[in-house]
Amino acid sequence: MKLNVVILAGAPNNGPLRKVSEMEHEALIKIAELPMVEYVIRAVNQARYIDKIAVVGHKGEMERIIQDKVDFYVESVGSMKDNIFKGLEVFKDSEYLLIMTSDIPLITGEDIDEYIETCLSDNKADIYYPIIPKKLNQEKFPSVKRTYFHLAEGVFTGGNMVIIRPQILEGNTGLLEKAIAWRKKPWKLSRLLGMKFILKFVIGHLSITEIENKVAMLTGCKGHFMITNHPEIGFDVDKPSDLKIMEGKIIS
Repeated sequence: MKLNVVILAGAPNNGPLRKVSEMEHEALIKIAELPMVEYVIRAVNQARYIDKIAVVGHKGEMERIIQDKVDFYVESVGSMKDNIFKGLEVFKDSEYLLIMTSDIPLITGEDIDEYIETCLSDNKADIYYPIIPKKLNQEKFPSVKRTYFHLAEGVFTGGNMVIIRPQILEGNTGLLEKAIAWRKKPWKLSRLLGMKFILKFVIGHLSITEIENKVAMLTGCKGHFMITNHPEIGFDVDKPSDLKIMEGKIIS
């Protein structure tokens, strides 16, 4: 199965990266003379399991810089949640859709293919979210600070792409909005599950299966945390130190 992909590239450059780049949008910050989003687009184009590509961002600027390397340009509208829905409009009839951010320039076509192949080998879930073991992440990127969470199966950090059935977002807008807002604060995400789960999360006894079953009860959708051995999926550029590491790895 080939998937269509939505790349979210609408974030304004008004955070820590503003200190090192005057570009108006983070996706267009240059790394070794290429805009950050172009590395992601290159990887997507190299992946065997990708069909059509849509980029949600500043449409005119993206078209001028990226040109014909993608199939659709969609004007961003503000929040990540809103931009996800704008992307979904392009591929609303897709059985599954890959949604990813534009700030993971070390991602490769092979990483994407392996993730898609692993997730869709059973076709049983409505949404697949990647988690990366802390040990692997620190071995690959020892100087990078990440948010980690303790589960019964180990210590993990989250990734920056999901595979989703677009239809499941109908009626779950509020939950999606909370999940996006708290995606880097897992202790807050646990609040969605109730007090029992908060306590188990705090002591590191909450299991992946328990989370998946509770989310299914709350939303009617089956989610799956997919453990991946590709730290590049989770290493996003959101501060100058990240950008420096990325530049070193890409140039070398």
